[in-house]
Amino acid sequence: MSHNNPAMLQQEQPPAALLAQSQELWWREDEHGVLQQLSGSVQALTGWAPGALLGQPVSRLLSPEAGQALAHALAQGEPDCRTWLQCQGAPPRRVALSAQPVAHALGQPAGRWVLARDLTDLARLEARLQDSERRYLELGETASEGIAVVQDGCFQFVNRHLCDFVGMTEADLLGRPFLEVIHEDDHELVFSNHRKRLAGVPIPTRYEYRVKTRTRGVRWLEMGGALIDWQGRPATINTINDVTVRKELEAQVRQLAFVDSLTGLPNRRLLDDRLRMAVNQAPRSGLHGAVLFIDLDRFKPLNDTHGHAAGDALLVAVAQRLQATVRASDSVARLGGDEFVVMLTPLPASAAEAHQQAEAVAAKLRERLAQPYELRLPEPGGAGPAGAERCLLHHASASIGLAVFGPQDDNPEAVLARADQAMYRVKARR
Repeated sequence: MSHNNPAMLQQEQPPAALLAQSQELWWREDEHGVLQQLSGSVQALTGWAPGALLGQPVSRLLSPEAGQALAHALAQGEPDCRTWLQCQGAPPRRVALSAQPVAHALGQPAGRWVLARDLTDLARLEARLQDSERRYLELGETASEGIAVVQDGCFQFVNRHLCDFVGMTEADLLGRPFLEVIHEDDHELVFSNHRKRLAGVPIPTRYEYRVKTRTRGVRWLEMGGALIDWQGRPATINTINDVTVRKELEAQVRQLAFVDSLTGLPNRRLLDDRLRMAVNQAPRSGLHGAVLFIDLDRFKPLNDTHGHAAGDALLVAVAQRLQATVRASDSVARLGGDEFVVMLTPLPASAAEAHQQAEAVAAKLRERLAQPYELRLPEPGGAGPAGAERCLLHHASASIGLAVFGPQDDNPEAVLARADQAMYRVKARR
């Protein structure tokens, strides 16, 4: 059944606090390429005020060629795309673009979040890393990035920005093994790349890793570098940026793509991935699974009578009951509106036993969902003191359609369609 509350389709709710902190440029564009949201750093980077770009085509920032390059990189599964960002009254800036698609609750494309990492100053800096030792020291003190020279596995030079990143003084770091500040889980990555750089073996231009800081816990850094001669012997000089805020934003954007913002459940996109994986594994395991398609009965009258706040509260409560009733190995997802799906895996190799167990779970869910709900709602019209609530006792029921799948199935969409059809047959009998 449909649920037309626009707030419930806002899978792309902005992580506003992180956007305000970010020194890197983020923007969200809709499916038509129109800018819907930008981080505050856009003005410093491009000269455009955020308000001047909202509602404008993304071509204000990206040339058609740059947009095509980003689309090609996404299609090829590449991590980013190196291109140019258009600025107001200034030359273009060299950037690395990466993007994460965004989908509505019903699964339709809703645009994407784009991260533009400025490489202009960094490119100039790294181009100068082959200069003299005196130049390294001068460069390290004037650079906006962290700088570290590592020789024999120990810090030989650090600038103030790197000290700030890890919360230590220059005296704390000089002569200290660099791996001591690296998170244990990233030791192998960082040490391997350091050895390869010393040996002249190609490695990624820049890569990310975690450090243990003195006062700020674990932080994410991004590092690039070059092989140099330091006091007559090989060493590496490394340029380092703190990308913790970026990583947090990326995590939130990824979550927006796969999680229903109202209930916190997986959305249709993530359900499709999990169902496809389960169907593909069934021929190898010989086991079965089942899909339960759940539709709440008489949901629209609750919305019409008590408002969307009541509908939202019921959907959240239903999600909690579903999760509490099934096993940890099962999946609960919200398709949108008042429709949910529970995927049961694994079930026995015997189709009869699998069907019997799935029917038992469906009966348990029907019973659990039919128990009364105490919905906490704000007082209508702001009546009463601030934050005052009222309790609405609501009785609900659900129609549940069931489809068992196993080694003989190879089409996850067909499995979901069978469960959907079974649900409508149940509803028709009510």
